[in-house]
Amino acid sequence: MAIKFSGMKNGLLGISLLALVLLVVLGIRGAGGGDAEGKDSGLSFSLQYGQGTDKERVKGFYSEGTLYFCLPGYVRAEDVRLQMGRQQELLMQSDGENGEKVTFRDGDVLGSIELGKTYQMEFRTEGKEPEYSGVVFMRGSDLPVIRLATASGNMDYILSRKGNYESGYMQVVNAGGKTDCVAKVDSIAGRGNTSWDAEKKSFIVKLSDEEELLGMGAAKSWVLCANYYDGAYIRNQIGFELAAAGGIAYAGDSRFAELYINDEYMGLYQVMEKIQVGKNRMDIGDNYLLEIDYRERAAEEAAYIMLSNDQPIVIHAPERDRDVDGVQRFFDEFSRRMEEGDVPAEKMDLVSFAKMFVMEDILQDMDFGYTSHYMYLDLEKEMLYDGPVWDMDNTMGRGIVKEAESLFVIDYDLNYNNLSRWYARLYEQEEFCRMAEEEYRECFRPVLAELAEGGVRERVQAIRASIDMDAKRFTGARSVFMESASLEEHVEYLENYLTEKLAVMDSCYTEDLAGKREVSEFPALERQESDWEEEGQTEPEAAGEETGAVEFVIRYRFPLILLVMCISGVILWYRQKWQTAGRKAEWRGNGR
Repeated sequence: MAIKFSGMKNGLLGISLLALVLLVVLGIRGAGGGDAEGKDSGLSFSLQYGQGTDKERVKGFYSEGTLYFCLPGYVRAEDVRLQMGRQQELLMQSDGENGEKVTFRDGDVLGSIELGKTYQMEFRTEGKEPEYSGVVFMRGSDLPVIRLATASGNMDYILSRKGNYESGYMQVVNAGGKTDCVAKVDSIAGRGNTSWDAEKKSFIVKLSDEEELLGMGAAKSWVLCANYYDGAYIRNQIGFELAAAGGIAYAGDSRFAELYINDEYMGLYQVMEKIQVGKNRMDIGDNYLLEIDYRERAAEEAAYIMLSNDQPIVIHAPERDRDVDGVQRFFDEFSRRMEEGDVPAEKMDLVSFAKMFVMEDILQDMDFGYTSHYMYLDLEKEMLYDGPVWDMDNTMGRGIVKEAESLFVIDYDLNYNNLSRWYARLYEQEEFCRMAEEEYRECFRPVLAELAEGGVRERVQAIRASIDMDAKRFTGARSVFMESASLEEHVEYLENYLTEKLAVMDSCYTEDLAGKREVSEFPALERQESDWEEEGQTEPEAAGEETGAVEFVIRYRFPLILLVMCISGVILWYRQKWQTAGRKAEWRGNGR
């Protein structure tokens, strides 16, 4: 009996082609999160450096029409070779038509090429039209290097949506060019809230095993901070320095480093210790790590409590056996007493609050009291500790109206801001004011004065070559308040702010700090507004809502394309076999 597939051949081919088109479209959609200027140049030549089998590759990228190659600071031009096909060559010329011409072929040393200089490039491939462009070879500052390799070999999936991640490997090279460690990576993912919308992304890297990175304590999780919205690049750095000098418990450590992912230069990053409970991080045992945050962000967390005006406090740790109701009861009583002017000093580590009072006054953080403010609570002893600090790229003057103020922390949005109200109540206490005076004079002021008197420029100069490379890789505005400012203008602005802040605090933090201003009448505490509520949403979009079938197809689009084509091929092969068998049977039936 003949098996007939009327129209099946065309149908199967149509389905196969439709699936192929759909998967390709989804693949393009899934890859849509990166800057076209920052993509691989598309040319088939790259740079290679290193000794023996330990060789590293660096791809180029186009920025504003010019091709750039960015090398680590420890690499010499004499140690760099060009990689290209055997039938390819690179012709470079400097200083216009009469400049010296240099021709490179595969394996040639970069050698006498002047770093930072623009050359006119002609890239030739046998049988193809030449490609023309300007080309610049740059070298960074005396900094270590982080090299990451993702499992897929690209960043498309990770950059397509925050929360997407891939596994991979990481190599850490110190400033002298020696490899400190090679580690397996469980996940590389994007991080940040408003900063996720920036051209340059921050990342969180989770290692398979704990590793010491660049002299910092061993841990699995590390933050690669882009510092994109800080035009001076160093606000987080000097913020951590101030916190450490001030003796703020568990102040984070950090190092600047060049970041390369899949051989592509990704920019100047700050490698940071993540705020988390652990022996080399916040060694607080089973106590509660807390963060004041926005409601839409808190709603994505596993546990949080609400203050009376619906301002949330997120509970990050412990992960198990949390007494959320106990934390809620503590803050209900704590807030009630604060509102009544009865400061619960017996439930507060006043020294930690005095240190953070001064620290936050120096920073004048626009997010102060709203997000990224950490505390920790010993619920058994009913003792609350303030700190540590985090997320300081939007601090220390950003071109906003309110610059170096006197006692910024005690009247910042008092009708919404619980933390500002608590600090204002503490300010009414003479003992607390004496603590704050002493902390400022003995701990914070020396560093603040050093920064104001040339320290800012020294720190920027130490990473200046890497800043220049980063600025070529990412050309967008570096500040939401000073979009067109140059690096020099950003540095001068930060310097001026710190100089003015030093003078303001010197005049304020005297032995008569408590008598400088009376704070007794508070405005009524109002409920904070939320962006997602203003937009008519009843709840924030759940993290990972796009996961499921669509995300699965996006991530595994190329294996699925191959699978669909193979299945179609097998069906077509069987169809042909069955048709042939059918014809033979028909011939036999007809006596042929």
